[in-house]
Amino acid sequence: MDVFKFLLAGFAALFIWVQWIEPHWFRIRWVTVRLKKPLPGPLTILHLSDLHFAKDHFHLKRFFNRLAKLDPDLIFVTGDFIDSVEGIGPCVANLRKLKPRQGIYAVFGNHDYRIYPSLGVWLHLFTGKDTFTQRPESELAQLKGELVRSGVKVLFNQSLALSFPNGSKLDLIGLDDPVSGRAQVDQAFSDVRNGRIRIALTHSPMAFPSLSERGVDLAFAGHTHGGQIRIPGLGPLAVLRSRVSPIIDSTAEYGFHGIVSRGMGAQPIVRMRLFCRPEAILIRVEGVG
Repeated sequence: MDVFKFLLAGFAALFIWVQWIEPHWFRIRWVTVRLKKPLPGPLTILHLSDLHFAKDHFHLKRFFNRLAKLDPDLIFVTGDFIDSVEGIGPCVANLRKLKPRQGIYAVFGNHDYRIYPSLGVWLHLFTGKDTFTQRPESELAQLKGELVRSGVKVLFNQSLALSFPNGSKLDLIGLDDPVSGRAQVDQAFSDVRNGRIRIALTHSPMAFPSLSERGVDLAFAGHTHGGQIRIPGLGPLAVLRSRVSPIIDSTAEYGFHGIVSRGMGAQPIVRMRLFCRPEAILIRVEGVG
């Protein structure tokens, strides 16, 4: 009986940890990337992903207050800004706190385009069946409009040429969401210039293989949440790897540096985390020479 009580207490403590403690234990992860091309000076990039705002969120709001003290050159957001229309206001209010020197650039994710019922998320994880509805155009227009008015530049299969005071020049390529079938790689790269550093933004790393022949130097993605439940020595649960994406973590196997965020939020019903803290990534990008 004592053993049963011990096990019951252990399971209760584990449930409390994965549901209410670790999902709110945010971290800033520091990464240094050295490109194979020259860069006049280092750039600092703050990478955010998978905010999943559904309402005002106390812990996420406090983390944004911490991020507002950083001074990056650029901020990239790789999708899943919201889970519901009620999350647009809190999402935009928190993004306005951030003051990068050269702007905020973003792409949309599948939760920005679709509404996922909680039961449907569990159904997808265990059966692979998708249950969702398309987000109304009015909500999508509201999200786009509020982000634009807040100074966030959202890229929809397009590129931008960016220049910096230190002489750095790069092409920033934004792929629309590959999960919902909106990524158009040829269109996104149609105006990219030869010889410049190429940085790509995409919601899911499932798009990384399609970037391997495009001369990309650095790519950013999210979507996977790092698997959320990770077993030390083994990594994320196999069911998550098979349902979410075959690529879960950052990788260099496609010929470029692929940075994959473990995300900052999740739907409340599936927010559990174990050995996989929610994060923002601060990247120092250096060149050769």
